[in-house]
Amino acid sequence: MYAADMTPSTFRSDESVETVLHRIHDAWLGDAHRFLGPTLEPRADQWARWGAVRYLADDFREQYGWERALLDELRPFVLPGTAGQLTRQADHLAGLHLELDRIGRRRGTTEEFADGARYLLEQLALWCAELELAGRDILVDSLAPEALKILDHLHAVAATRG
Repeated sequence: MYAADMTPSTFRSDESVETVLHRIHDAWLGDAHRFLGPTLEPRADQWARWGAVRYLADDFREQYGWERALLDELRPFVLPGTAGQLTRQADHLAGLHLELDRIGRRRGTTEEFADGARYLLEQLALWCAELELAGRDILVDSLAPEALKILDHLHAVAATRG
């Protein structure tokens, strides 16, 4: 844990949450496209889909969990309507994730999986952009220790992807 007035060395204290999240989200979206993108091809084989399902079950789910935790930590800084909208979008993403995981484990679902993967990628990009925008006026050094811990973790994970 960080002391209440201490910012992790990973970030500049005058950086906005938007700036930090943009770097993190670039890496996450890159991973999502790397694993889900091959399933969008008309001749995608079962191995492409299986790789995507494994990604969804492991890396995507973990990243999503950390992002949701961050959203909870950012609630005091954003308007209630914005927080509510981001939560609804996040819940929608969770549902899409679970549905795509379910579809991907069945045979003969290549086209259905591709449609779901395309939609998930679109919704993920939208949610990431909206969350970044919500963090536009929040300085990293104004965050609570738990939020800093989450950002630090997300940044470390993103650095391993890039």
